[in-house]
Amino acid sequence: MPFRHTTDGFVPRRNGRKRHAKIQLTFSSIFTIAMSASRPAELLASDRARLFPRFETYRLRPLDPDTDVRAYTLPRPATASRVSYNSQQLGFREVRARIAWDHLDALGSTGVYVDTEWNVVGFELNNELEPTFTTLASLPAPVASDAHVAEYPRVLPLAEGTWAVSSGTGSLYVLKDGGFTARYDLHVDGALSPFLLYAAHGEGGSVYRLLLARAVVHNATDAGRFKPRQTTFELLEIALDTGATNETDDAPGILEPVWRLPGLDLPYYVVWSEGGWLVLAEESFGEEKPSSSIRETAAQRAARLKAEVDAKRGLGARVEENTGEIPGEIPEGEEEEQEEVEMVDAGEEKDSPFRWTQEQGGVTITIALPSGSPKPSVNLKAGSLTVTATGETSTHLEGWLGHEHSFWSDIKLDDSTWTYDATSGELEIILAKKEGDMRWPSVFVPGDDSDDDVPESFGQAQMDAIRESFSRAQPVQREEPVGHAPTIPALLREEMDIDSDDDDDDDQPKGVGRRCVVGQICNGTPVWSRQPATVLSLPLVSAGDLPSGAGIVVKQAVDGLLFAPAGDPARTPWQHIATNPALAFVMSSKRDLRLVRHLADGNDSTVLGFDSGSGTGTGNAYVYYPPEDAESARQGVVGVSGGARGALLGVSVVMAGPGRRVVVALCERALVVLGGVA
Repeated sequence: MPFRHTTDGFVPRRNGRKRHAKIQLTFSSIFTIAMSASRPAELLASDRARLFPRFETYRLRPLDPDTDVRAYTLPRPATASRVSYNSQQLGFREVRARIAWDHLDALGSTGVYVDTEWNVVGFELNNELEPTFTTLASLPAPVASDAHVAEYPRVLPLAEGTWAVSSGTGSLYVLKDGGFTARYDLHVDGALSPFLLYAAHGEGGSVYRLLLARAVVHNATDAGRFKPRQTTFELLEIALDTGATNETDDAPGILEPVWRLPGLDLPYYVVWSEGGWLVLAEESFGEEKPSSSIRETAAQRAARLKAEVDAKRGLGARVEENTGEIPGEIPEGEEEEQEEVEMVDAGEEKDSPFRWTQEQGGVTITIALPSGSPKPSVNLKAGSLTVTATGETSTHLEGWLGHEHSFWSDIKLDDSTWTYDATSGELEIILAKKEGDMRWPSVFVPGDDSDDDVPESFGQAQMDAIRESFSRAQPVQREEPVGHAPTIPALLREEMDIDSDDDDDDDQPKGVGRRCVVGQICNGTPVWSRQPATVLSLPLVSAGDLPSGAGIVVKQAVDGLLFAPAGDPARTPWQHIATNPALAFVMSSKRDLRLVRHLADGNDSTVLGFDSGSGTGTGNAYVYYPPEDAESARQGVVGVSGGARGALLGVSVVMAGPGRRVVVALCERALVVLGGVA
């Protein structure tokens, strides 16, 4: 007879957090399959009370381009054009990171950037929101080199009047008291190694932690104009004492990394939070990756070439006339390395420790025990189920059972059963889904120690039905552009910017935002979330640690949800603070977005999306205000970049008096103050 569990075996939800039961199977020795409460399957779970299911449309809020937005000419132009594209071809990930790089930083009432002549320029706003510019220091102009491609410089505020300045060529300066007081170089293999400066955290007094990232080039001698360099990346932490001084020109210090972590991509966002570095990245750091994964795919190559062309146009470069050479084509005589593809024999069955199937309301896990084994005995304990059996098991099964695994979703313990057939030696654990209509893509959330994921088993009848459904499938005939689907509210359709050229861009990734995993790194030890999230917007805050209540806006269906850390960012579920309804939907129609930032105010958030200003008719800032009621919210549109102001380079927030924060945008030739926008 099947044994039916009691409620004592399942720990219910408390305070909205999931607590999971442990299932322990014991054979000749003890092995464990468990739902681990330390790693929730859903790190960013929405609060239904903060959603807007009846939301219909955004209504226009008029913004005056003469009073709400003011532009002031820079003393000298700023630029993002600091790479010689003809010396080495950058890879897709590097080009994408440069496009998303923010060249403007601020702390309190002071904003800082580096101009075209390598001057460190600061500015402050008076009560009338008029800026006063001051040259704080001058970096030495870098010497062009084919061996190393310089990274972007950055001026990172540490404290009032103290700055960490990265030259982009491998040197870090301490700027205080009106000049450079110290310089430190990062050496790799006896040469300066360019790096990007991401974030800083004060340890007390004059001691700071700084997080850097650098590219590790694997084909430096082979890379050239038509062959991008193959790179991996390193994340490094260094300790910096701003009270120490040295001879910046004659006797600079050496940067000694406290720890290093390898990775396949550059971070998207880094900030100090909850006792460690909060890192958002498409690829995790600190895990071994196959060397073949650093090669550039055809889609990445097409995306990189298009991004380079768009970036050049945004910087005022002239589009060259057709010379007969196809962009991205390999010249005659040169061959492009082809990616190696592993062929898997479809007929070869994988030796899995169990098999599983699912129906509308439940999941059945089948574990093969030795044939003829006595009936297992079952003991219930608080929060766990123990099954004891005699006999030997396979090495593969024992190895898998020796680790903890988290169920994909919650189960109803009262309705779950188990059965055992002594003749076949099969133990069946039948789990009742708490959400019966949810289809599980896997029994367990993929673990950190193994990528061994057991696919669902299908019977012959199910496979025949699937094949039949595919044979009847017909290609969709698009008689009208995407976005005119009848399920989209009529008023929201006006937000869609339909372009007949959309179908010509098949190699470009579709959708909005950046798909990232969430990680926390404490003293060089990384912990990463299991499931990625699509990040729509980053917080618009001054440099420093992540303030309480600040967080990221992520995509859920068509909405943008603001989440803030409520503990360990990689283990503890984040708190759902606010919702910008239909944000992902309206952002999908914007063709030239470069930076998206948000301002949080209690349980409300205002999102600002900035065009790059690289093309005709672009250069707007789109402002999405918090909902006014269950069905509508306000939005504003105002010109910021483009034209005489130049392309957008960065966005930040500065204080203009006590309690008055003002959004500012840095363009190539102007500083734009958005005083009446947010």
